Order: sequence, then structure tokens, then C-alpha cells
Amino acid sequence: MTPNETFRPQLDKIQRNALIIGVIALAISLLGLVRDSTHFFQSYLFAYLFVSGLFLGSLGIFFLHNVVGGNWGVAIRRFIESGVQTLPLIAVLVIPVLLGIKTLYSWTTPEVQAHEFPAAHRAAYMNVPLFIARTVIYFLIWLFFSTRILKMANEHDRTGDPVLFKKIKGASAPALLLFVVSTTYAFIDWIMSLEPSWYSTIYPWMFTVAQVLLTFAFMIALLVLLSDREPFRSFLKQQHFHDLGNLMLAFTMLWAYMSFAQLLIIWSENLPDEIPWYVRRFSGGWGYLAWFISIFHFCVPFFLLLMRFIKKNPQRLRMLAIWMIIVRIVELFWIVEPAFRQRGLEVYWTDFAVLIGLGGIWVAYFIYNLKSRPMLVPNDPRNTYTRAHAHGH
Repeated sequence: MTPNETFRPQLDKIQRNALIIGVIALAISLLGLVRDSTHFFQSYLFAYLFVSGLFLGSLGIFFLHNVVGGNWGVAIRRFIESGVQTLPLIAVLVIPVLLGIKTLYSWTTPEVQAHEFPAAHRAAYMNVPLFIARTVIYFLIWLFFSTRILKMANEHDRTGDPVLFKKIKGASAPALLLFVVSTTYAFIDWIMSLEPSWYSTIYPWMFTVAQVLLTFAFMIALLVLLSDREPFRSFLKQQHFHDLGNLMLAFTMLWAYMSFAQLLIIWSENLPDEIPWYVRRFSGGWGYLAWFISIFHFCVPFFLLLMRFIKKNPQRLRMLAIWMIIVRIVELFWIVEPAFRQRGLEVYWTDFAVLIGLGGIWVAYFIYNLKSRPMLVPNDPRNTYTRAHAHGH
């Protein structure tokens, strides 16, 4: 069923408010572009990485669920597909990053290329034309696989053809592999190259895991928000929330493992090309954020998600999911901005304005996609919880 008359007004209100707030905030942030373009582009990159993370997390979960199956994805499938369909917006929003490339990335300047060996040594890879070309290639890869598999999924929803379901699973496996590879290179380009003398092989994977964790938190919060209305009220079972909580726990543990492994290896080696990345982020006020992230992005969520009464209670799980989104924003700020603000912890008004602007516009487009189709997928073969409940099992 499509959203009924009691359900649609709620989505309309969210979409309208998000769009109004987003447009106003982005318009205000453009004043920052006129007054101080350097800080504007720094803020824009931070905000873009956040909203693109919601798209990329949706894309990764979409491929993952098609490959491994599971009831957990049935409840949030329309949310995930709506997130995947925001690709055109994310592609348009990357343009200011490309326009500000010489402001954001120091390896584009002749001085850095002349005096820093890593930048000069990697000039064949790190140059403006190839940076732009690779970004275009990433989006073409994501566009090809997402549209192809979404088209098959929609056709399967209409026909229920089991052969088509197998084709979706078969196509999603290589798509998932290429997703991991392409996001690895994308994060090397977009984030790691902000400091051309620094490198870490685990960093891009860690960032991909963090984006998936962010998306799970967003989808859980939205699911709980809509769970008291049809069609979710009669569909959702306690086990759906428990499974989604377990997945959030798994990705929290994986993110923490990768983060600690990177810190341990780089800190113990104490190499002059690698250790400054952490020195900058543990000094000048940035260290307070580092401790905040360690405690509230891992320790507290980890112990809370071990408890069943948290995962099986939708409202408690929703509060935790919202908290994970907030802490992810703080972590992203801690990762990106010290590359520019090396004197110490500095926060500018454009950091908030651009984040609210891009976030509001993304949410509005996401809701627009969500309203275009039924909230639940009819006859999804992975839906065993609801069918078992209907038969009294």
C-alpha cells in the first residue's frame, strides 16, 4: 500500500521543513563564500562528506542485503532504496568540491609539489585532471550498478519471478566488491589526500564502515519514527529492531577495531610521515574531541548495544541511533578540519550553516523518493518474521 492519508502528511511536513531549512541555511552560508572562501570550502567538504556518506552507506547496505539476505533489510528496504536514489543530488553537490580543489588540497600548489617529496613523488596520480576524472568514474560505477539492480528489484516486486531474484543476488555480489574498491579510492582522493605526506592503508576502509554505520543509525531512527503508523505498525516485530541493533553493534565494533589498529600501528612506528596526523588531532583542543569520540562513539554505544532491552525497545534504540548520528558528525569534523586548522580547535559558523543546508536538502530529496512507492515491498521472499507470526509460529 502507498502511504495513506494519515501517513502522507507526516512525510510532507518533514520534507517541506527540511527543504525550507536547508535552502535558507545554504543561502546564508553563501555569504561565507563571499567573505571567506577558504573557510567556506573547508566547511563545504565536511558537510559534503556527511551527506554523501548517507548515500554511500545506503548503496553499500543495498548491495549487502541483496547478497546475504535477512529479515533486517525488509523493514528498511524502501528507506535504503530511497537513499540510493539520491545519487543525482550527491553528484551535483560534488561540483563545489571540484571547483574548490586548489583551495582544499595543498598538493595542487607548486610550492608543496616542489618541497614535499610525497606530493612530488605521487604527482602522476595526485593531479587535478586525474582527480576530477576519477571522481566522475566513481559516480559512473555507482550509477551503473545502482540503476541496473534497482530496475531488476522493481521488476521483481511487480512479478515475483524467483529467477529474477537470483539475478539480483548474482549482480549484487560484484557490485558490492566494486563498491568497496571505488569508495576506497574515493576516500583516498577526497579525504586522505588533504594531507599528502600522510597515508594509511586501513583508513579508507575504516571510513566506509563508518558511513555504513551512520546510515544504519539514520534508517533505524526513521523506522522507529514511522513505526506507529500503517503499514509498519502491523508489520514490524520486535525481532526486526533486535536485528538492526545487532548490525549497528557489529559495525560499531568493526569501526572501533579499525580505528584502534590504525592508531596502534602508526603510534608505535612513530614515523615522521605518519605520526603528525595524530599529533595534530590530539593537541590544541582537538584532543578533547578525540576522547569524546573514543568514549561516546564506541565505549558507551558498545555496552548499551550488548543489552537486549535496548535493542528490543524501539524508542531506546531510536535515541541511541540519533546519538550515533551526532557523534559521527563530531568524528567527521575531527577527521577533516585539523588538516586546515592546525593552530588548534577552531569552529566557524559556516561549519553549521553548510551542514544544515546540505543535510536539509538531502533529507527533502530522500523523502521525495520515499513517497513515490509503497512503504513496504510486497511479497519479499526474505520476509519470514511476519509470515511466521501470521501462521502462529
